[in-house]
This record gives sequence, structure tokens and C-alpha cells, in this order.
Amino acid sequence: MGADRIPVRVVFVTLDTHLAGAVERAERKLERSGITLGYHAASEWDRDPQALPRALADIARADIVIATMLFMEDHIN
Repeated sequence: MGADRIPVRVVFVTLDTHLAGAVERAERKLERSGITLGYHAASEWDRDPQALPRALADIARADIVIATMLFMEDHIN
């Protein structure tokens, strides 16, 4: 990354994995720009005991958080 680029961490939090492919494609296109992407699906939080802690840690490091399609109060909280 060049000296004139400021690193930016963007994290997506959504209900399920419907955006995963788009985020992966965007991440490949943005990798040289200093923008990194994270992606977390709330539908995985009850299946993988480490999924929610990973999401919370990623959110804590994020510069921008984009939340979409979170309908259940547990997901929003």
C-alpha cells in the first residue's frame, strides 16, 4: 500500500450469506487500494460458536459497518 493511502476496514453484517460472493469479488478489486472487507452472516451465529465473537471483534476494528437484512431482535442486538 502506498504512503498516500489510508487503510480502511469495512465490515458487512447481514442475515445470511446472500452477499458473500459480491463481497469476495469486491475484496479482490479493492485489495490494492487499502480497503479491506469483512463479512459476517447472523444465520451462522447459532451454528458456529466462534462466529459471533469473530463478528464482534471485526466490528470493533472496523472503520465502517454496513448492516443489512437484520430482522430479528437478537440479530440487531
